[in-house]
Amino acid sequence: MTDKESKSKQDQVKIEDNCIFSKEKVNIGHQSEIDYLKTVLVFLMAMSHVYSYICFGDFAYIIFFLSALTGGGGCMLLMGITMKYSRHKEIKDYVSRGIVLLTMGQCVNLARDGLPNLIAWWITREKIFISRVLLFLQTEVLIFAGLSFLFFALLKKMNLSDNFILIMSIIMNNSAFLLYKIMKSPDSYLISQLLGFFIYTSNTETIFPFFSYFVYVAFGNWLGGIYQRISNRDAFYNRILIFCLPIIVIYYYFRANYKFPFVPEFLSMKLYSLNPGVDTIANCTANILILAIGNKITKILGGKPPKFISYCGKNFTQFYIITYVITLQFQAFSSVVGGKKYIYEFKYPTLLCFIILFVSKIIIDMNNNYIHFSIATLKPPMRNFLFALVYIITIIIVIYAYPKVEGYSTMWNEYYYEK
Repeated sequence: MTDKESKSKQDQVKIEDNCIFSKEKVNIGHQSEIDYLKTVLVFLMAMSHVYSYICFGDFAYIIFFLSALTGGGGCMLLMGITMKYSRHKEIKDYVSRGIVLLTMGQCVNLARDGLPNLIAWWITREKIFISRVLLFLQTEVLIFAGLSFLFFALLKKMNLSDNFILIMSIIMNNSAFLLYKIMKSPDSYLISQLLGFFIYTSNTETIFPFFSYFVYVAFGNWLGGIYQRISNRDAFYNRILIFCLPIIVIYYYFRANYKFPFVPEFLSMKLYSLNPGVDTIANCTANILILAIGNKITKILGGKPPKFISYCGKNFTQFYIITYVITLQFQAFSSVVGGKKYIYEFKYPTLLCFIILFVSKIIIDMNNNYIHFSIATLKPPMRNFLFALVYIITIIIVIYAYPKVEGYSTMWNEYYYEK
């Protein structure tokens, strides 16, 4: 081989090494770095729920700061990415999964808020419990996911591009923030709760309003399309770490220490529920950084993540459901035993988080190894019966509880009054 040919071959290798993206879909199959983000979210969900609902705790600021970096936005972004990797991408698949997720979400709402607080009210007759029953009319991760899949089915029917969907979602996000600023909240708390499935109002306890959070799904879906064409993941993640890490550090330093005009206060529930504009961009960037770090850790460990990382990734939804339900049921029980005040004198909230995670793992293992229960895999007659039962119980509880409510209590929006 001549020197000229050798140099030409070396130049070609350099070009290939610097080429990050391919025209074809080359990055397919399971992505281990996604399991790292899911693991972070599993621990963060358990921590933030205990610190929000049971005891503020010494590490509350750190927990809520981490929630601001990823939190619900991370869940939605992951959902958008996995949409691209799913084998079931037909319109009927999206509709079916949307209905299943909506129903699973309402099951969670019944188990975590509706039934525990209704039982607590029967025991104590304290009006705060009958008020908290209505919190089971609330959008949470699974209900939001259900709405997103149904909406994506409509968008897929319209043959809209990923770029168009992303732009539309950004408009939705900013419109939701504008509506919050100019719209008068409904006088009826029941109407406010139903409205909260879609937008955030000052007297609504809503966690993930659809118009504010759909941007994360759209961004994840757009990113997933790019992600499949990454031919050089090392180069891709190196650039992410080099450019995005300092930006995030600088942004959140100023966001935490200085007031930004025209946006919600940092670490407030308004910020968490609205996530307008630049905060959404920062949140998405922080989640991509976690993916980059996960990729680097996997490479250091020889290309395979630790077993507990894979376990959390595989059982992410189960961890979310079980830890959330246990936490809220514990809150209702503590309220009955120790009084109705919001912040309880529990000295070891972090220990409680790990206990809840451990109990959740036991339940997950029992189901995976022995029971094998899954709503999604139930046969149509039984599944249709259970779905109908969930919504019938929901309607019955609303009809029963709403006329008895004398004061509306939410824990985030400073909205409590007595008629």
